Amino acid sequence: MKKILSLMVFMASVSLFAQKGEEVARPAFPIDETTKLVTYTDVIQVPGVVKDSLYNVAMEWMKSFYKSPSQAIKSQSKEEGVIEIKHQFQLTREEKGQTVKAAMIEYDMTLQFRDGRFKYTVTKLRVQGPSYFGVEKWINEAEYAKDANVTSYLVQIEDFMVKLTESLDSELRPSAPQKEEEW
Repeated sequence: MKKILSLMVFMASVSLFAQKGEEVARPAFPIDETTKLVTYTDVIQVPGVVKDSLYNVAMEWMKSFYKSPSQAIKSQSKEEGVIEIKHQFQLTREEKGQTVKAAMIEYDMTLQFRDGRFKYTVTKLRVQGPSYFGVEKWINEAEYAKDANVTSYLVQIEDFMVKLTESLDSELRPSAPQKEEEW
């Protein structure tokens, strides 16, 4: 029994060592050519849906995506079809086998609505602090290139942005009407 337990502990430690030694690929972020900032943007076509309806669906989406949508909304105008959001999320890192809180990442998002389409723009991703520290520094500066924590942060940022944009796309796009069964 002790041999089996020892073998299991050995295999687990080898597995952890192998995972730690693996090189994690840094994600490729979309960079706006004009501002040189990381910017996620897309126009989603939703034929036949009017601007006000899209706006209302977006407000409902915010209630499910954000813990406190009223704090996330900077400004909103149903007449203009615009919602501006400023939000943040927590990054973590591994320290002595424990997951601990690291930096907070803030971002700005604008949702714009027109009849039959909406546009989202997520930009100004930055580390929360007394001065502006855009994530572009982590991406572009050589001193951060080999830092495993920074690579982990970039992966977490990309994962959050994918979750955010996929949620927007799926929740604001109306589902196809179901056909009734004919008897």
